[in-house]
Amino acid sequence: MWKIVTFLFAIFVLNEARYHRYFDPQNELIETKWMDRKISRDSARITNGQPAVIADFPYLVAMIDVARGGFVCGGSIIGLHWSLSAAHCTDSGTPYHLINLRGGSTNRGSGGIIFFVQQYWNHPLYGAPGNARSLEYDIVILRTQPDSPIQGTHVSHVALPPNCPTGNCCNICGGTSITVSGWGRIETGASSQTLNQLVAPVHDFDDCNRIWGRIGPVFFCKSVIDGRDTCSGDSA
Repeated sequence: MWKIVTFLFAIFVLNEARYHRYFDPQNELIETKWMDRKISRDSARITNGQPAVIADFPYLVAMIDVARGGFVCGGSIIGLHWSLSAAHCTDSGTPYHLINLRGGSTNRGSGGIIFFVQQYWNHPLYGAPGNARSLEYDIVILRTQPDSPIQGTHVSHVALPPNCPTGNCCNICGGTSITVSGWGRIETGASSQTLNQLVAPVHDFDDCNRIWGRIGPVFFCKSVIDGRDTCSGDSA
């Protein structure tokens, strides 16, 4: 199970996770430095992205942390009762019953269907000694309550990668283009209420290593083209 999840986590391109996010009492999305890599606050934005509709991305859900005031991250539906997101979205220790998922809506704050979480599990190596700041295990699986299956209009699971017995399969190769989507920050600095998307090429693994110093073999990273990029809130 964790092998599949680890591969799926490749959708968290490295520059999406530069910041950890939480909500203050005024319900403002706050950024705190989560990695040592230096970056201008003004540059961490989705710029030149295009509006998207949930019908084109029915596997996306908005994670709602009631204890922290609302939306924290996106997530990807991987089964009838299962969703995948980033562990740093749940590491505040919010009780399970205060985490909800909104699916089937282009707007992260209204519409669609609310699914109620029964339990969630961070990857067992997330936050372990030596991995405290690592992205390699920044994975959380959420299970909804038995009477809250993740299904409905514009709600379906993401396509899983094919089985790779050799471990050497290339599902997302350097030079190919991918579409990323989410409700993260836009160029104005505000978190987007509605879904956005952009298309960007994938770097070769060696290029990623050269840019970031060291990345694990389960990752890929995408380019920033003409200022278009992802940002906090886009984990999915």
